[in-house]
Amino acid sequence: MKKLLALPLVACALVMGAPPALAGPPEAAEGEWNYVVDPASVTARTAGNNTFITAAEDAVFTGTFEGTSYDTFSLICHQKAPDVVDINVKGDIYFTGDVMDQSGTLTMRFVGKMTSTNCGPAEGATWTGTWTIIDGGGGLADLHGHGTWTGPAYFLDYAGKVHFD
Repeated sequence: MKKLLALPLVACALVMGAPPALAGPPEAAEGEWNYVVDPASVTARTAGNNTFITAAEDAVFTGTFEGTSYDTFSLICHQKAPDVVDINVKGDIYFTGDVMDQSGTLTMRFVGKMTSTNCGPAEGATWTGTWTIIDGGGGLADLHGHGTWTGPAYFLDYAGKVHFD
């Protein structure tokens, strides 16, 4: 019985003795994410009405994120009708540069979708998606954030919130 009474006291002491977690206030993040796909990196296979593509791209970020990245991604294209293709993408961004006067590296995960006339960018088709910071190094090691991205292929706008711990 004494052990059962001691457990809440020990737990309370651990919680009370722990330093509070502090994080800076979230700040708006916005800018442009422009990329060019490396044609040599593209691989594709088809199964039924679906095409699966993996590739890599080089990108330039401007705005809150100032720097360059090498991104890897996978696309799934689903042919719904003769001129209607739903495209889903997921990938990772390996960013090097500056954010809010701090320099370092970031890994961000992104997901998105668009409807096009083919398994690729078509005039008038717009990507929409989300991004999340999943890791950082150097001066960006304690940066956290997430947001959205949208735009035509190759020329995207991003927005969201970021903060340092």
